[in-house]
Amino acid sequence: MTRAKLNVTPEHSLSGEKLSLLAIFAHTEDESFGPAGTLSKYASEGIAVSLVTATRGHSGAETHDGGGRDRQRSCACRVSGIRRACLFDYAPGELSRVEPTIIVERLVRLIRELHPQVIVTFAPEGLTSDGDNRIISTAVTVAFHAAEDAAQFPHHLSEGLPAYAPQKLYHCVLPASLAADWGIGELNFVPDDQITTTLDVSAHSEAMKNTLYCQRHRAFDFIRWLTEDQHVEWSREHYTLVESRLGKRARREKDLFAGLR
Repeated sequence: MTRAKLNVTPEHSLSGEKLSLLAIFAHTEDESFGPAGTLSKYASEGIAVSLVTATRGHSGAETHDGGGRDRQRSCACRVSGIRRACLFDYAPGELSRVEPTIIVERLVRLIRELHPQVIVTFAPEGLTSDGDNRIISTAVTVAFHAAEDAAQFPHHLSEGLPAYAPQKLYHCVLPASLAADWGIGELNFVPDDQITTTLDVSAHSEAMKNTLYCQRHRAFDFIRWLTEDQHVEWSREHYTLVESRLGKRARREKDLFAGLR
């Protein structure tokens, strides 16, 4: 299995900060079916890439030895070049019973610790209208704003975590035209004119395929259908910019860090 190279020179912003990206999803497999190429691309460029998943995977994905889900996550992170992975370890479906402030506080803590300029997550409806995804997407938006407010969770300051303002928040989305080309109308998609950012991740197709195979315990038939029977090549990944502190927004971007470097 090919692993992404990690020995690269750190990339810095125009203001001299080390560039950092934080990806936040509900489930351990979401990264593999979402921005796998994006995370691999930016890790290879020297950007610090961190991944957070809120649940420990669907019950059908768990193995008898109890350690399978951790291996799946570490496998996907290795091949993507992700340097840090954090699992909140809630059970699937449990997020609806968790006080929203608890989830937001944990996300704010990570934002203040990792200092990401860019945060990515699914849109509230995600790809499958999953309830956990909707909760996490909403919490991420709240945390994006709360992290810069010193009055929010002030106990963080005593732990050496002052307020920090991430610069951009993106939703990882599926364009309607691509869903039509792939013949997968059962997944959620957005109109093409809502796409603000398209990344060329063709150089990372091998890492993307490897992250998918890390999830083969529950998705092997889908992977085979998509990559072999349909001969689909993931060469681009698509985003909608939903929050930005950079002022004027470009109509179209080719880089999540546009305006930052």
